[in-house]
Amino acid sequence: MAPSDPSACVRMRYSTVAIVLHWAIALLIAYNLTSGLLHDVLPGAVFRFHVSAGITILVLSVARLLWRLTHRPPPLLAVQAWERRTAHGVHALLYAAILILPFSGWALVSAKPPMGSAGAAWNAEHPVGEASSAQRPRGPTMVWGVAPLPLLSQISAIGRTSQGVPAQRELRARIATFHRFGGWVMLALLLLHVAGALKHQWVDRQRALARMGIGR
Repeated sequence: MAPSDPSACVRMRYSTVAIVLHWAIALLIAYNLTSGLLHDVLPGAVFRFHVSAGITILVLSVARLLWRLTHRPPPLLAVQAWERRTAHGVHALLYAAILILPFSGWALVSAKPPMGSAGAAWNAEHPVGEASSAQRPRGPTMVWGVAPLPLLSQISAIGRTSQGVPAQRELRARIATFHRFGGWVMLALLLLHVAGALKHQWVDRQRALARMGIGR
């Protein structure tokens, strides 16, 4: 049952900063899961800001984690012990996925030879099947069309010479597999998270959504 004291209701609600970060990250994740997992069936334009959204998710998630570590969250809802343990586990895995998945996408973008290097020239002359467009040299990846995304140098440098390109291509394939698998894991965790929130809201009658700014 929700507390009847107005001040207690305020204490059960997350802070405005936490709420804004939560929903901003949630919307960007929804876009990236849709554009990523359905990449093969959706128009190419839908994928246009996938990388930009991923980097933004990474930045906002770090900010959200720092806020969480420096500000006390509201008290937990009155739930059974197994529900509390499950919620903690899902939240921990969600935090890990929200940080690791964008980083793996950044690594995927970085798994190409630097522009102007011998490896980039060799790649242009030796395209590989469907990956050829990803392997050809191109300009920097822009974040929201404003700032170039710096490549992870340790990954990008592997293909600096033509001898390193095959190893870099193999690494890129492994990262791509991990990134796609991580998207499905993220989707499963989000469904568990949403299911738990809806259970508290509609079954337990605890107004769980109001804690994150939806309703009073």
